[in-house]
Amino acid sequence: MEAQLQARGIVVIGASIAGLSAALAFNRRGIPVTILERDVLVDVKDQIAPNGIIQRRGVPHSMQPHFFLSGLRNALSHWYPGLIEQMVDAGVKEIPVKQCLPRTRNSDAIPKPGDEDLTVLASRRAVLEQAMRKYAERQQGITLRTSVKVLRLLSDGKQAPFQVNGLEYEEGGQTHTLSTDVIVDASGRMTRFLDSIIEEGAHVDDFHYKSNSAYFTRHYRLRTGQDFPSFVGMPGVLFDDLVATTFAADDANFVMSIVVNQDDSLLYDRALSKPAVFEDILRRIPKAARWIEPERAEPTSPVVSWANMDFFWRKLAPDGRVQVLGYFPVGDSVIRSNPKFGRGCTWSVLGSDMLADILARGGSPEELVINYQNALEERFRSEWAMMLTVDKEDQARFETRVGLAPNTIRSRAASAVAHWTSNIAPTVDPTFYRELVKAYYGITSPAAWATKPSNWLRVLRANVVPGASLRLARKYSERPSRDEIASIIASHCPPEKSPAPIHA
Repeated sequence: MEAQLQARGIVVIGASIAGLSAALAFNRRGIPVTILERDVLVDVKDQIAPNGIIQRRGVPHSMQPHFFLSGLRNALSHWYPGLIEQMVDAGVKEIPVKQCLPRTRNSDAIPKPGDEDLTVLASRRAVLEQAMRKYAERQQGITLRTSVKVLRLLSDGKQAPFQVNGLEYEEGGQTHTLSTDVIVDASGRMTRFLDSIIEEGAHVDDFHYKSNSAYFTRHYRLRTGQDFPSFVGMPGVLFDDLVATTFAADDANFVMSIVVNQDDSLLYDRALSKPAVFEDILRRIPKAARWIEPERAEPTSPVVSWANMDFFWRKLAPDGRVQVLGYFPVGDSVIRSNPKFGRGCTWSVLGSDMLADILARGGSPEELVINYQNALEERFRSEWAMMLTVDKEDQARFETRVGLAPNTIRSRAASAVAHWTSNIAPTVDPTFYRELVKAYYGITSPAAWATKPSNWLRVLRANVVPGASLRLARKYSERPSRDEIASIIASHCPPEKSPAPIHA
C-alpha cells in the first residue's frame, strides 16, 4: 500500500488547517500530496475589508480567533522544526502559562518545571492558516493548486463498500476528472461530498447534537504604546446565562465575545449586535472591562454574531461494516464539538497525523478504514463525550437561571461548583490553575484534575480563605443583573424600534 501511495500520491480537498496538517503529515512520511483549494489564497493583509473583517469566501469564520493548545503546539514543535517560529514571526501570539498565573505571594506562583510545556498559540484563523500554508509550500512533495472547485467524488457506484477512485473538479471554467487512490476530505463542517454515495446506498453513521451557544464578538486593536492587561486565571468569566471572554490574537489584535444561549429571549437578540449595547454590558463586567478601556484599545470591526454550534461524529464503518473505501474525512468533516472547548485545531491536526500514519503503515482498503475509525475512537471519543456532557450541563444551568427549569438544590449546587472551579479557584490558586489548564490544553485528559481530591481541597480553600486574591476573583466575577441588561438594551433600543430577535 505504501509503495502505491508514494507512486500516485494523496489528494486533499481544502487548504484548511486540517488539510494543510494532513499534507504535512503525509509528506513527513515520504508520501506526495496534492491539495485542491477552491479559493484564491492571497495575503491576509489583502483579505481585510474596510470594516476590519478578514474576508475569505470559503471560510466565513477565518476572522475568528483560533488556538493551538499546548499539547498541539508541543507536537508541532517536535514534528516540524521552524514552523512555530514562522507562526510567531507572522504575528501569532505565544501565551506562556506564567502570564496567566494568579498574582499571589505564594511560592506556587513562581515558575515551575514543566511550565514551558503549557504555552498556547493564539491568532485569528487566517493568520495561523497562512503561516502553515507558506511552510507547507516550501516542502518538497506538497503541491497546492488554488481556484480549483471540487464538484463531486467518483466511485464504482455498485454496492457497499463503495470504492472512491477519483473526483470531478472545475478549473478555469472547464470540468476535469482526477483519478486517485486516496482522497482526504478537509473541506469542513459543511462538506457534502459523501452525499451522492450515501444516496447510492452507503450507510454512514452520523451522530449530531445541536448546541445552543451563540457568539457575539467584536475585534479590537491595542493603541500605540499600550499592552494587554494582565492575564489572571481563565480568559473569561462564566455565568449560567452568559460568558464574557477575551481571545488574544495575532500582533496587537484581540477579540471580545459575549456567549449567550439561543433560548434566551433577552440576550439572543439583534440588540446585542449594537456596539453600544455590547460594550455597555462588557464595561459592567470588570474582568472584561479592562480590555476595552478607550485609552487602551480601539474597535476594528462591528459586532458579529454566529451560531449553529454542534457536536458531530461520523463513522464510515458502523458496527465494523465498511461502507466507503478510499475516502477519509479529517477535522470538522469527521468529528467536532462546541468551539468553546477549543478542540477544533487539535483534533484536526492530531487526527490528520494519525490518518497519515495508518495509511503509511498499509493494509487492505477495508483495514485502513477500520484502523482509522478505531484510532479516532481511542484517541478522542472519551474527550468528545465529556465535552458533550458539559455542554448539556451548561444548558441545564442556563434553563434553571432563566426560569425554564425548576431551581432545585441540585441545580443550585451545580451552579456553585461551576462558579467556584471556573471563576474563583483559577484566579486564586496557581497550582489549581496549572492542573486545570493541563487538562484543558491537552496535556492530560480533560477530567484529570477532577479525579484528584487535593484539587477539590484547593477549590474549597480558594473560595473561603480571605485575602487579596479572593477579593480580586470576586471582583472579576461581578456582572450586571438581567434587569440591568434589559435596561441597557432598552436605553439603546426604544420599544417601538426594538430589533427583532435573531435566528440561527
